[in-house]
Amino acid sequence: MTSYKLNCLKIFLGLILIAGVLTAASEQIVTEELIRIMGEQLLLKDRVINGKLPDYTENGRWIFRDKVNWFSGMTAGELFTFYELTGGEHYKTLGLKYAQALIPYAGIDYTHDMGFIFMPSVVKAYEMTGDVKYRQAGVRAAKMLAKRFNVKGNFIRAWGTLGSTSKAGWMIIDTMMNLELLFWTADETGNRELYNIAYRHAVTTMNTLIRPDGGSWHVAEFDPKTGALEKRRTHQGFSDESTWSRGQAWGIAGFAQTYRYTQDPRFYATAKKMAEYFIQKLPEDTVPVWDLDLAGKTELKDASAAAIAAVGFFELADLAKTKEDYDFFQNQAVRITRSLLKSYLFTESTREREEGLLLHTLYHYHKKWGVDESFPAGDYYLTQALKKLTDYENMKFFIEDIPERRVYTLNEKWAFLKENIHLARAFSRALQQLSPSHQKTEALL
Repeated sequence: MTSYKLNCLKIFLGLILIAGVLTAASEQIVTEELIRIMGEQLLLKDRVINGKLPDYTENGRWIFRDKVNWFSGMTAGELFTFYELTGGEHYKTLGLKYAQALIPYAGIDYTHDMGFIFMPSVVKAYEMTGDVKYRQAGVRAAKMLAKRFNVKGNFIRAWGTLGSTSKAGWMIIDTMMNLELLFWTADETGNRELYNIAYRHAVTTMNTLIRPDGGSWHVAEFDPKTGALEKRRTHQGFSDESTWSRGQAWGIAGFAQTYRYTQDPRFYATAKKMAEYFIQKLPEDTVPVWDLDLAGKTELKDASAAAIAAVGFFELADLAKTKEDYDFFQNQAVRITRSLLKSYLFTESTREREEGLLLHTLYHYHKKWGVDESFPAGDYYLTQALKKLTDYENMKFFIEDIPERRVYTLNEKWAFLKENIHLARAFSRALQQLSPSHQKTEALL
């Protein structure tokens, strides 16, 4: 490479650095004050919950269930996230308390939601502490989930106790989010059967519940004995042929996660198609009504669907193979998360008391559960999106041999991060193959 080209490359990288610093600084909304306020609300939530199982709020106040359910692990997940955000040991201590309480439930046989329950709680606790009791609970929960797999239909049964006949052939879009527990356990233990179950379920979901236009059905009913598809329908959506907003978000995030573990491009393509459908239905503030087929009408919103989708978009950006996809999904994720933090946070409430984090969520429209309230999934995925937005607003760029300019803040401009510096070196080596005289690019990159 000539000195002229090398100087041009230096100038180009310098302009990216300057643009990144200015853009990130001007748009940053995650502040220490915001984290402090949300952290205090999370501690209030812990005091109110006090080890119980939150269901949803009524007039801003939590009501509880008697039985472990699909969001019983999310309180621990929120606390662990704030430990990662702040370094506050009290968040970690409280999170471990909730994770510990879930260990005895790793063998429950009445739900497919083992991933929702145990990934943010006991699996995260194991990753943070290395304590094998949490690993054992996570592995046991995964094996229980695997028992729900129907070999004839290649799907994981959603609801009902194992061995019961009611809804034995029902598969739902939500289960895509539970596959991560199977993939994690397969990686931890080398149990390839768990990987195969997760993979086959994802293929069945892709082929059965995703429409050609990128929308989705909530439920597929199979004959549990033959595996034959009998019907597609909804359970929480507006109609059997509509697209339930939160279900669409589950699909986006779930297929993105599945692509991360399998690298099967079909799963990324499915998540991308579902994401594009979701985005087309969004209003100006990026928070959808509770069913996407009701878009544009005066309907209740579900901010939890926006938070889940934002997490999925961050994942799609992270996994993107092209700059175009990265820019598109990163921008969408940032836009939605900032909207939630600005307009849907508990601080915007006009009620006397709010005990949740995320307002204007809708747990179950037809049963009138948590309508225009808070519920654990909305709170948990908001904290996940917050963490990813914080990482985005504080991206670091690393120049190895210039100590006084070692760290730079960047935005989404597709620059190499410190942890990805090996990619910069790979780029340097590729240039060297083109020009043997290019020996100094390593120092520049």
